[in-house]
Amino acid sequence: MTWKRVLAVLAAVVIVVAAVIVVKVAYGLQHTHTNPAQSSTPIPSTPAAPSSAAVALTVSDRFCQPDKAKNAWQRSLTPYLTPDAWQLYSAVQPANVPCADVHDDGKPVGDQQTSTDRAYQFTASTGGPVTVTLHRDTKQDPWLASYINAGQE
Repeated sequence: MTWKRVLAVLAAVVIVVAAVIVVKVAYGLQHTHTNPAQSSTPIPSTPAAPSSAAVALTVSDRFCQPDKAKNAWQRSLTPYLTPDAWQLYSAVQPANVPCADVHDDGKPVGDQQTSTDRAYQFTASTGGPVTVTLHRDTKQDPWLASYINAGQE
């Protein structure tokens, strides 16, 4: 056997060994990333939906911001409103809102505290009590504000 043939056979063996190593590594990586049971990284869980009281506080706090620009005020409030409430409050100028600085002291009000309807009343430093009425069509739906009564008992 000549040196040329020995080198050619040796080169072929090295290429085959390298190909086998690449295939094994690729196969191992593929199974590591597709099998969540073998992963040490925890799978994030879906956060719990906010409670009706938390939604009511958020709505009252965002509603009672008379110093906010109209577009920013509307954008902050819109995700928490029913379509009818959005239509009603889209015409409101924040400067005309009679409340400011809502306190986290909300209490349920009214006798219609059901799985789809709730109301909470908060105190505000300016403008008196703020009542937020919430609604959802089913127990799985998020709570949305259907009415906000600010500055009146």
